[in-house]
Amino acid sequence: MELLVEKVLCSSGIPMSPGDSLRRVFEALASGMLLSGGPGLMDPCEKDPTDAATNLTDQEREDITASAQHALRLLAFRQIHKVLGMDPLPVPKFPKSRFTRKRRRDNSSGEGTDMEGADGKKDKKDDGDVTMEPVSSEVAE
Repeated sequence: MELLVEKVLCSSGIPMSPGDSLRRVFEALASGMLLSGGPGLMDPCEKDPTDAATNLTDQEREDITASAQHALRLLAFRQIHKVLGMDPLPVPKFPKSRFTRKRRRDNSSGEGTDMEGADGKKDKKDDGDVTMEPVSSEVAE
């Protein structure tokens, strides 16, 4: 296990958070690296290229791969508590969302300010020009 984690994390080239590291280890296992036709896990202590997982049966290798794939699915759907075997964290009373504010009506770059009216409704002409139409039910006479 230690050899697997060391090989996977050293191959990333950049420091990672614990969550990203866990995901990367599961990704490596889920890719089939332990399967009999896969690249295997070479033992650096041996002179000859030797797979460190030679004592695993084919069924055990497939079970590990399938479990890693399932764990990745759970991580993707924010259910890490099931992977770690713990109770889910309580939902915060006031969720902090990045997108709670609505987009501003005025355009800070100045695009479209001369074409928008008070109501902001736009209509396109056939030649690509944009004109404004009143939204109110009153008809101009």
